[in-house]
Amino acid sequence: MTIESRKRGYHHGDLAQALIDSTVDLLEDKSPTQLSLREVARAAGVSHGAPAHHFGDKAGLFAAVAMQGYELLEIKMHESQAGRTDDRARLRAAGEAYVRFAVQHPVHFSIMFQPNLVHSSEEYLASRARSRAVLEDCVAALLKPTGAEQKRIHATVITLWSQVHGFANLWLTGNLGDPADHALLNQLLSAMLGSLSPRNPQK
Repeated sequence: MTIESRKRGYHHGDLAQALIDSTVDLLEDKSPTQLSLREVARAAGVSHGAPAHHFGDKAGLFAAVAMQGYELLEIKMHESQAGRTDDRARLRAAGEAYVRFAVQHPVHFSIMFQPNLVHSSEEYLASRARSRAVLEDCVAALLKPTGAEQKRIHATVITLWSQVHGFANLWLTGNLGDPADHALLNQLLSAMLGSLSPRNPQK
């Protein structure tokens, strides 16, 4: 199939998604600064102007990759809550889902947390906020009954986010051994929850 026939065969949304998919595939082997829109178009089998037409420039394309990542992360963390009514269990599941997402989608995870690479927009900021809200809601549900103030809840969210995010980064860079080893992750999650004893709330 020629590039022109492929291009005619794509619907608008399909072409945009094909460009995002090709970008993610290419970033498995090269850094964002090395990637060009022309390479993305070639990998997707479309005209050289297609990426710019859909995303404007490379930062716009990376923003689309990041937004897809935030959506996937939000879905993974929501799915981890299914059937769980205990607030501590929900928080633990969300933390595990966060780390598992990073391991399963390393390219998305990397682009999502390099704001210098993307064009910020209301849509981008909203997708980022929705994914973070899952963890925030879990922490709030656990701490509000203890009388913790919003300032304390916010600080706790940042602390726990830093823990799971840092753990994920260490895993992805090979500093913690095999990502299939659940023992280390379970230890982290247990320590994380242990720091939130409701018997000693801090306001």
